[in-house]
Amino acid sequence: MSGPLSASASDAARPRLTNKILFVIAAMNLIDCINVNIMTPYAVEMVSTFLNKSPDSSDVHTTVSLLIGLYSLFEVIFSPFWGMVADRVGRRPCLLIGLAGSALAPILLGLGKSLPVIFAVRALDGFFCGNLGVTRTYLGEVVDKTNEARGFSILALCFAMGLIVGPLLGGQLVFPARTAPSLFKGTLFDEYPFLLPNLTYAIFAAIAWIIGFFCMEETLPRSKRCVRTASARHGMQLALSEAVDAADGGDSADAGRTRSKCYPMTTIQVIVTYCGLAGTAVAQNSLVILLLPDPRSLDGFDMGPQQISIILNIGALGVILCQLMLYPRLTKQMGFLNTFVLGFLLNSLAYGLYPVYGLFADPVKYGLWRYVVLGLGQFVYMVGTFLMFPTAFAFINRASEGLNRGTVNGFANAAGALSRAIAPSFASHLLDGCTGWGWFGRYIPFYIITLVCGLFFTVSWSGLRKIDQATTLPASAGGEEGSSA
Repeated sequence: MSGPLSASASDAARPRLTNKILFVIAAMNLIDCINVNIMTPYAVEMVSTFLNKSPDSSDVHTTVSLLIGLYSLFEVIFSPFWGMVADRVGRRPCLLIGLAGSALAPILLGLGKSLPVIFAVRALDGFFCGNLGVTRTYLGEVVDKTNEARGFSILALCFAMGLIVGPLLGGQLVFPARTAPSLFKGTLFDEYPFLLPNLTYAIFAAIAWIIGFFCMEETLPRSKRCVRTASARHGMQLALSEAVDAADGGDSADAGRTRSKCYPMTTIQVIVTYCGLAGTAVAQNSLVILLLPDPRSLDGFDMGPQQISIILNIGALGVILCQLMLYPRLTKQMGFLNTFVLGFLLNSLAYGLYPVYGLFADPVKYGLWRYVVLGLGQFVYMVGTFLMFPTAFAFINRASEGLNRGTVNGFANAAGALSRAIAPSFASHLLDGCTGWGWFGRYIPFYIITLVCGLFFTVSWSGLRKIDQATTLPASAGGEEGSSA
């Protein structure tokens, strides 16, 4: 009797989704999303400066891919670790530790004066990577079926804001002595041209840390935390503890699932879906970053960091409008899975038209019209992509019910990070290999990456359908019971 009563009491005491919790989660998640994108506009110029080579050099492309992918590589290694820590000590401590590390590492990055230092600091930043997975875990414990779409759309909205603020900081504040010599010439920011955007970000991160420290509530009761003692490492004691759980009236099914050595196939398929989505999104973004700076002598767009940030910000605007006005309505009318499919179709259409965008690359001939064409394409692409991301988050949350939610999200984040780590290098080699095939060759990688994305979804389709049907059909039945009561 005490087991169910204590469980229900802890569930009742657990925080629920409120505007305060949404604000705290949004602030912390926004910081992580800015961190992911702040280097995007100036990565090519920074690497070319340190290597003393042209931005269109293949060595620069390869080094940029390695630098961007290094963060994701460390996510692969440490995301499961932070997920397990979150299941053991709670969500709040992990989020605060990760945020503190994210505030420190960019300052060191801005003070770096050589590529080895930059790579080392980027790796340190990747070590404190667990917040993205732990944030989804935290949110998954405060939402229910009535506000699930709203809650997870906030994560996508924060990422969209990160797409705006990150490139804005990185593109507009880099090389301040060059853009505002009267203010910064001869100062510390002249010697360290990449410090100002990273220092500004660190200040934002410190503010978010303070908000989280004073306003964040813990969602994982002590009674539900995983405690690894010496006795628990022995198989006999583990079997005995399971028997005791059953005798006490605990949920033996959930306990068995939690201690299972392998996750259900549907859970694995959802993780595969997120892995494919995360990797292809980064690969597509990498292609844009590598393609837009190419000079006109190579039929490129010849865009600098500030111009690239404008295109990325137009796309981020599409995500904001999508999450505020479109996504909750679509999931309510079409369901989560159909919304996911619509997002994939929009994504494929927008990037499949890149050869058409290339016809407007000449700045002398088309002027502002090339911003209109590229911006519209990026707008549609980001709307489609971020119809898929919050849906994937919701499916991961549903698939982790009855399991150690933090660990599941940790492994999901690790799988996505592995895909993101490979994606920039994969995209760079594809672009270098296809550029020699003529004018159209540079756009072939867009079609190859879209095909890879479709293959990931095809493999996972049966699992996505099972989760979608299992969560929608009982919900409607429950609604009928509630109305009749």
